[in-house]
Amino acid sequence: MDDTQPVEFLLDDYPEAIRATGMTLRSLIFRTVPGAVETVRPGWRWVAYSLPERKRIRNFAWIGPERKHIHLGFEYGTLLADPELLLHGAEERLKQFRYFTFKPSIDIDETILCDFVRRAADLTTLPFGARRALALERAANVDDLHAIPGGWVPIVVPDSRDDG
Repeated sequence: MDDTQPVEFLLDDYPEAIRATGMTLRSLIFRTVPGAVETVRPGWRWVAYSLPERKRIRNFAWIGPERKHIHLGFEYGTLLADPELLLHGAEERLKQFRYFTFKPSIDIDETILCDFVRRAADLTTLPFGARRALALERAANVDDLHAIPGGWVPIVVPDSRDDG
C-alpha cells in the first residue's frame, strides 16, 4: 500500500497565503533541481526534497508550513555560504539545518533562493567524507561570537532544576 500524500493535502490545513507560498516554493525547487523527489512527511508536517542515489535518499531541502509563516530549510544548511546572514538557525544553535522564514509571502529575490537551493542539492550529493571535511573546515574558521547575526537573541530554555 502506498501511503504517499500530495502536497496539496498537507497545505490544505493552512491559510491561503501560506498555501500559495508553499506551492511557489515547491515550483522553485523543481525548476532549480529538476530531478528532485518530493515526499510529504505528515508526522513532521513538512515536505522533504531529496535526490535519489542508488538505494539511498539524500534530503537537501524541506518546506515547513505553519499558521503565520512558512519555512524553506536546508538539510546541510550550516555548510552553505551565507555572507549576508539571510538564513535562520544559528540563533537556535541548530547543528545542521538552516532555513528561511517567509511571513507569509516570499520576500527574498528568487535568484538568491534558487542559488541556495542549487547549492544545497550539490552539497547533498557530495560523499560523506567531503561533507565532513567541509564541516571541519567551517568549524575551524568560525568564531562562535560571530556565528549568530547581531540583534538575534538565542532561545533560552529554563533549566527544570531551577525552582525559581
